[in-house]
Amino acid sequence: MNTPAFSVVRTTLTAGEADLVIAALRSAGFHPLDLNNLSHFTFAGADISYHIELPTPELDEAREFLKAFENSTPAGAQNSFKRKQ
Repeated sequence: MNTPAFSVVRTTLTAGEADLVIAALRSAGFHPLDLNNLSHFTFAGADISYHIELPTPELDEAREFLKAFENSTPAGAQNSFKRKQ
């Protein structure tokens, strides 16, 4: 079975949130792709999801980083998590 070159690490509902996640990933040494959006329809109408993709080998570590990032210091404080090289 072939492993895809890129995998979705997070899906957000706004472009602003997606940009924030992409910036956090890049600052920690990950390599997310530029913002990609996908429209899908619900009974209430159309909503847009923003899928954040990065190289599949980085997926597990990026998920760990995002979990730590979300549970870390308050806004404005320094986050010391850096990707293992």
